[in-house]
Amino acid sequence: MQKNVYCNQPVTELHAPYHKGWASTRILLVMRLITGRSHPANRRLILNAMKLTIIFLTAACLQLSANSKAQSVTFTGNKVALEKVIAAAEKQTGYFFFYNEAILRNIEPVTVKATDMPLDLFLKEVFKKLPLDYTVRGKQIVISKKALLPVDGPAGRQLEEAPVVVPAYQVINGVVVSADFTPLSGASVRLKNSKEGTQTDLRGRFSINANAGDILVISYIGYEDKEVTLANNTLTTYIILKPSESKLDEVQITAYGQTTKRMSIGNIYTVKGEDIARNPTPNVLQALQGRVPGMFIQQQSGQPGTPISVQIRGRSTLNGNSAPLFIVDGVAYPTEALPFIFVNGQPNILRGGNVFDYINPEVVDRVEVLKDADATSIYGSRGAYGVVLITTKKGKPGNPQLSVNVRSGITLKGKSPELLNTEEYLMLRREAMKNNNNAQPTAADYDLNGTWPETRYTNWLNELQGGKAQYTSTNVSYSGGTNNINFLVGGNYNVQESIQRGAGASKQGGLNFNINTITNNRRFSINLSGLYSITQNDMLQVDFTTNSTLSALAPNAAPLFLPNGEINWAPDALSNPLGSAGTSIVSPFKMISKHTTNNITTNLDFKYELAKGLSIRALVGYNSLYGRQLYGNPSTYYNPQSAYITTSTLNLFNVRTWTLDPNINYITKLGYQGTLTARAGATLMDKVNYAQATTGNDFISDAMLYNPTFAAPANISTSYNQIPSRYLGYFGLLRYDWANKYFVNLSVRYDGSTKFGPNKQFGTFGSVGAGWIVSDERFFKALLPVVSFAKISGSYGTSGGDGISNYQFMNTYFQGTAYGGSPGLRPGVLANPELQWEQNLKRDIGLNLEFLKGGPISLDVSYYSNLTKNQLIPQPLSSITGYSTITRNSPALIRSTGLEMVLSTTNIKKKNFSWTTTINFSVPKNILVSYPQSEKLFDYAIKEGQSTNGQPMFKYAGIDPQTGAHTFYKNGVKGEWTILSGGALDQIKDRTEFVDFAPKFYGGMQNTLKYKGITLDFFLVYTSRLGPTYLGMQTYPFGIFMGNTTRDILRRWQKPGDVTDIPKLSSSFLSYLGQVNYHFSTGAYTKANYLRLNNLNISYAFPAALLKRAHIKGASIFLQGQNLLTISKYGDLDPENLGAGMAPLRVFTGGISMNL
Repeated sequence: MQKNVYCNQPVTELHAPYHKGWASTRILLVMRLITGRSHPANRRLILNAMKLTIIFLTAACLQLSANSKAQSVTFTGNKVALEKVIAAAEKQTGYFFFYNEAILRNIEPVTVKATDMPLDLFLKEVFKKLPLDYTVRGKQIVISKKALLPVDGPAGRQLEEAPVVVPAYQVINGVVVSADFTPLSGASVRLKNSKEGTQTDLRGRFSINANAGDILVISYIGYEDKEVTLANNTLTTYIILKPSESKLDEVQITAYGQTTKRMSIGNIYTVKGEDIARNPTPNVLQALQGRVPGMFIQQQSGQPGTPISVQIRGRSTLNGNSAPLFIVDGVAYPTEALPFIFVNGQPNILRGGNVFDYINPEVVDRVEVLKDADATSIYGSRGAYGVVLITTKKGKPGNPQLSVNVRSGITLKGKSPELLNTEEYLMLRREAMKNNNNAQPTAADYDLNGTWPETRYTNWLNELQGGKAQYTSTNVSYSGGTNNINFLVGGNYNVQESIQRGAGASKQGGLNFNINTITNNRRFSINLSGLYSITQNDMLQVDFTTNSTLSALAPNAAPLFLPNGEINWAPDALSNPLGSAGTSIVSPFKMISKHTTNNITTNLDFKYELAKGLSIRALVGYNSLYGRQLYGNPSTYYNPQSAYITTSTLNLFNVRTWTLDPNINYITKLGYQGTLTARAGATLMDKVNYAQATTGNDFISDAMLYNPTFAAPANISTSYNQIPSRYLGYFGLLRYDWANKYFVNLSVRYDGSTKFGPNKQFGTFGSVGAGWIVSDERFFKALLPVVSFAKISGSYGTSGGDGISNYQFMNTYFQGTAYGGSPGLRPGVLANPELQWEQNLKRDIGLNLEFLKGGPISLDVSYYSNLTKNQLIPQPLSSITGYSTITRNSPALIRSTGLEMVLSTTNIKKKNFSWTTTINFSVPKNILVSYPQSEKLFDYAIKEGQSTNGQPMFKYAGIDPQTGAHTFYKNGVKGEWTILSGGALDQIKDRTEFVDFAPKFYGGMQNTLKYKGITLDFFLVYTSRLGPTYLGMQTYPFGIFMGNTTRDILRRWQKPGDVTDIPKLSSSFLSYLGQVNYHFSTGAYTKANYLRLNNLNISYAFPAALLKRAHIKGASIFLQGQNLLTISKYGDLDPENLGAGMAPLRVFTGGISMNL
């Protein structure tokens, strides 16, 4: 018997042959690029990630192989119905057949015999004697009559869309797909100027009654509307929708689905992954800075890994705990600071680190920021202060693709003070002594008594913090799939070194994956995604900007290091202020500091359609953040001439979170052109914080410090805590749309939190929102034809707040000092069983406008007014109670208002050149409306009618021209007001002026210019606010101790009659009294407005024709810069972090991106 052998080729169009050897070579080159040969530690760091990558790649290849084999059909039947043959082909191949049942009614049965026959040959065999034709489009096969819709060319070729022709009063069957032939489920299909309408099912199919000459109007989120005129004779149609170029139709991710700017009621702002990728930064939050209206992001230090504060629409609580909720692929992400420890009084500058350092920006596809009640209500109390949704990249249908992105460059220090040179310094030091009754240098004044040469000069800021550091980032991903299953698996690795002396670096390697699958009938889908990263940080845990080092070193001071790099412990260098603990002179450069953090985030999402319009969904999420922090002070840490005890501490922590989100969703037509959506569900979150610290002292050898338990048992101490918490919420949501023009949302939420007592755990909250596309009204089109789109929306809602520590409702105790060999306890928190939910009331109104056809100009304006009451705050207690504070609900009221605007323009749009601009602008304001008189006794820094972000200050009166002293106002009288001159200022009554530290306004502006393959993108940020002056931040005035300062001091007062802002210099300790008053006065603050070129990106995409020869799908090279230029009159400090730490670094990188 003859056996047929078939070439197993997919039905879709053929492509150029793919050279497997070339693919293998590319993968090897990428892996070599990642691992390198000169860094064994780096290779070990990503070894586990590479193993996992191989596992997922193998699974993906097996799936693709299975899919290729699934394009063959095995079927044997004698005179069977065509419908049965079609069903078998659908089941075996994953392809979908679309046809009108009427055209198959009179088709004779067919006889087929096929074994592992490729689908294209199988179709030809089945249809060769039938009066039918078929058209293959992606994964869909459309069947039609030959006489009514002739095929142009051989069967199976793709056709252009044909006019839809039908007899009068016929049922029209069709399918709606995207440009890549993906079925569009839920697309609206209606007859123009008629009540008749329907929606596509999960396969994109629809049926509708129509007459010849009727017009079908098809619309879908993110795609252009399409009109199709019906003629005669055809009962089946195939409709392809084009992606919309209007920003109104860009997809926006919401809690359990998606919407568009056109159709949304809530205030949602989207930042795309390509905008994030233009920033050479390892942190997602840094990339978002200045891009989102109403979202203020501040980097506290330029040192890699340090905290970044985020506030959405200002500070709305008195306890300061108003961080937004972060959701990564549906999983709640921890936002609290990670545990940290102190060693010999020196804190870890990471202060627990920044959790978003563990998510590589390269894997982020988009970020949505949800701000108002309508957008955040479904998250309940967790979203009381805003929600940030981070979505990672997913696989897409198509041939497998390998993407590689590599960048490398350097980082340099940012803005720094201009310090005095040696000549200027010594002149002013002698002047200070002269003004102190001609005081003479003492034996300890090494800078003046000749111990240190007057010709020596060192800029200690450059010495300790002026280096350049390497920055490298690599990201590799492999993706592909079909309409039924697609995948993405990727790996990344980056290194960011420190610019400070002592070097060290932060190294991070990670793996991300995503698998989506859906059944042939499109009713059941599963999405599995995950992120894994491991970060190692061995940087010096000192920020020399805030450390006493810089202010304590004279420019002619002795070298801190010997020529061989060791610490200079010479007698004349005993003032070496590289760090101190008690009376011992120590050096942080010799400190052992090693941190390792592992982060795992995974999400499993199930969805099943029970019936038409009715579906259920369950999302299971898990996040684990595990860290190991080791600090040690070896013998080399101390001056060899001093007494010391070696010590080390190992801190282990784990923040583990489980979430479960089941829900049910129902969509149905209700009324003429009306659609009702109902959703109900629940949220369960289980969270546990573990922390363990083990400390050992007096080790026999420094080598033993890496394990604190190697110390003698009597010298070991251990502490452990485990803090569980749970959250449970039930919600319901109703949405009604009428004619895609009027929208109403209603939601209710019942939240429970273990942070409150048994009788106060639950609270009920809700929201209502409405929207109106007024531009669709006839009167509007006639009145303002220049406005192509206008929508008015608004929302009002309430939510709870539980931004306090756990167990504040019950008495708690901590481990105390041992007594008689037995461990003791000390009081922690005084119980308050009446603690209950904080209440947040949110109001928002918005206006969205597009001008001219196609929207070359768009303007979004929103105004919000939020009120927070029943504040959760700690209240101080008298020490006789045995407790320091009690947490209670305060009747204090805080109102947050603001105006936000986004203006987008397409300045030029031609074939080879385009220029677009986007500007966002925010004006926030937070006011303490009321604060009970009884509570004011406990917090004099809070003042009714003023901002929650500032504090009262003394009113500064300037420098007295006659005496050169600081002067202030007390009861309207100008004077020095110290204990030696008129009496001291009262710390409460005399603070009559209020200094608001919050920004008055802020925003950003992005410009993108494209010419053929060249793209220039630059992003500016700007902020207006107050900040402390350099001299105002100093605790002691210049002249009392040895220590350099900025050249501003050259403007000091020198003789009676001088008018200046710098006081008379003096080496007398009494000058400290005036400095203390100045430090807490309005004079110590000035405008810190700035405009910064935050990001610059230049890229060139190679022509496709050139790349095709090398079998490369796409390639581009780029240059990037971060923090390149700052325009400000702020002085010597960086206006972003206001001198609170190392200034944000300047970054210069270049790289290449390829798709293979």
